[in-house]
Amino acid sequence: MTNFPSHKRGWSELKREMNEARSNDLIWNNDRTFKPAYFAGDDVLEVAQESYHMYINENALYSKTSYPSLYQYETELVGIIVDLLNGPDGSGGTFTSGGTESNLMAMKTAREWAKEHHSGSGTPEIVVPRTAHPSFEKGAAVLEMKVVRLQESPNLTVDLAAMEKAITANTIMLVGSAPPYNYGHTDPVTAMGAIAQQHGLWMHVDSCLGGFILPFAREFDSTIPEFDFSVSTVRSISVDLHKYAYSAKGISALMLRDKTHADYNRTSFNDWPGGLYSTPNLSGSRSGGAIASAWAVINYLGWEGYRKIVLDLIQLRKKFLAGINAIAGLRVIGNPQTFQFAFGSEEFDIYAVADAMEDLNWKIGRAREPHSIQLMINSSHHSTADEFLSDLETVSARVAAGNIKARDIKSVYAT
Repeated sequence: MTNFPSHKRGWSELKREMNEARSNDLIWNNDRTFKPAYFAGDDVLEVAQESYHMYINENALYSKTSYPSLYQYETELVGIIVDLLNGPDGSGGTFTSGGTESNLMAMKTAREWAKEHHSGSGTPEIVVPRTAHPSFEKGAAVLEMKVVRLQESPNLTVDLAAMEKAITANTIMLVGSAPPYNYGHTDPVTAMGAIAQQHGLWMHVDSCLGGFILPFAREFDSTIPEFDFSVSTVRSISVDLHKYAYSAKGISALMLRDKTHADYNRTSFNDWPGGLYSTPNLSGSRSGGAIASAWAVINYLGWEGYRKIVLDLIQLRKKFLAGINAIAGLRVIGNPQTFQFAFGSEEFDIYAVADAMEDLNWKIGRAREPHSIQLMINSSHHSTADEFLSDLETVSARVAAGNIKARDIKSVYAT
């Protein structure tokens, strides 16, 4: 156990100790790291970090009354994201600390909306695909709701018939992903929305990963279905700005077709000596840095900049997919439409391949259904793509020949 420090220490000593402590940490934007990292170049990173530090100590809880510049950024960001996601007049949104909180607040919004628009009397239920993010289970635990997670994912997509069959009198919400984390291809949101409309349910789209990819990628990839407010039945969308919008960490958005529905996710309390306390999300005090960073990066890149980055990463993804599929025994899973994808093998142990690649200092993810290796690419990977594919081919051949066996791994995580 560590006791409370009894004496002051100098910053130079502490800084040296911290640098030593982090010497073995993962370098998040290293070109050998294929775990979640969102890097679009040193210039974008500079904008994200410097703008964050400009507002790191301002409290966004009081932006409207004390920090009008932050309030301006928030207001403009809402309009920018509404425009990006094809929101109609009257759309709006609020900001959260990340995708988990955005999905949780979507559940709270749907729950409060259902009290006025739904006849169910039991525990509110939401139906989610097999591939939906675990944040919905977390939300259910906090909000005393129930998640009905489908047990099958035919061809790695939503089982629409099973989804409709799972609807009960207590169901209030359906969830689609654009895309789900594991496979990178977008759920059929239009078809899911039709089911939601038929049963009078809230339709939410988790686009935390794809919200700043798919609007640009659709110009280059005709397989990407409509997923945003262009689908008339979609009521809410979660989208992370600290992922492929390239902001500094700590900002996501819950976007609403009808901005008045933000009242359902607001918590207000007035019966205490301090007066009215009212927040549109879970957080109270929060740094203004993330808001400022998102505003600065989005304006720095603009549509032109994001389009260029997306096209560049589409070409890089094609190189990886072609290279992986050309290796004997390996196959890419599904039809990746964003920049995370998985590959596996029906001929040999893919986890043995993963172990051997990690021994070569490649940082990769793994998934269970099916057993697979997961990669998430960013702009740093141009420099190592050829080396990665060469190592992968060599390792796969050795595993296929029985020269490498998987280590005993009791649990496998997707991160």
